[in-house]
Amino acid sequence: MRKIFALALAAITFLPASVSAQDEFEATVSADLVSRYMWRGVDMAGPSLQPTLGIAWKGLSLDVSGSVPFDKDDTKDLDVTLGYKLFGFNIGVIDYWTANVDSRNRYFYYGGETACPHQLEANIGYSCKYASLQAYTMFYGNDFRIDGKRAYSTYIELSVPFRLGGLDWDVRAGVTPMESAGTTYEEKVVTTTGRTKTYTRGDWMYAESFSCNMASVRATKNLEYRHFKVPVYVEFHANPYLQRANLVLGVSIKSL
Repeated sequence: MRKIFALALAAITFLPASVSAQDEFEATVSADLVSRYMWRGVDMAGPSLQPTLGIAWKGLSLDVSGSVPFDKDDTKDLDVTLGYKLFGFNIGVIDYWTANVDSRNRYFYYGGETACPHQLEANIGYSCKYASLQAYTMFYGNDFRIDGKRAYSTYIELSVPFRLGGLDWDVRAGVTPMESAGTTYEEKVVTTTGRTKTYTRGDWMYAESFSCNMASVRATKNLEYRHFKVPVYVEFHANPYLQRANLVLGVSIKSL
C-alpha cells in the first residue's frame, strides 16, 4: 500500500513536466467555513474550517481536502481523492484519514485493521446538468461490521440541482443498501424501580440494513469579489434513519 501511494504521488509530482503549454492544466484553491460539519447524514463535528486544493488535467483530477474543527475534541480528517471524468461518467478512489484512530496519530500508517486510521473507498457515477447519481463503497481500512467481517460500507446518492428565486438549489437523498461498519457500546438505564440495567447497543456508520440515511436541501447565493467567488449557503441536512436534522450555514471562498 505504501508503494502504491508513493507511485501515485510521484506521478502527480512529475505530471506538469510532461504536458505542453497548450494542454488544459488547472489548479483550484477553496476554503469552506461551516457552522456544523455534516457528512452523509452523520454529525461529524461542530463549526469547522475545510480547505481544499485541487488539480486537474484532461479529465484526471487530484483533490486534497481537510476538516479542522474549532473544538479540539471534535473529529479532524484529511481526504485525498483521485478521479477521472469522461462524457459525464466518473470513477475514483478516496482515501479518508481520521485523526486519533491510531494511538500514535500517524498519517502514513496503513497497517492494522480496526486501528488503521485510513479508509479507502471506490466511487463511480454519472453527472449532467439535470442530476447526479454517485455510488461509493469502502474496500480497505477500518471498515468492519459488528460481527468482525468486512462491511464494504456502501452509500448511494442522488442529487438534483435547479435555480429558483435567484438562488441555486440542490436537493439530495442518500441510501445505504445493507449493513455498514459498526461498533457496540454499553448503555446503562435506570428503571422505574430504581434498578440499573446495562444494555448492549449497536452504532453504525450508516445503518444496520437498507435505509435512507441522508436527505438535504441546500440554497446557495453566489457572490463575487475581485478574483474570488464567495458562495453563501444554508442547508437543511437530515438523517431519516436516526430521525435527526440540522440547519447548516456555510461560506465558501473559491478562486475564479
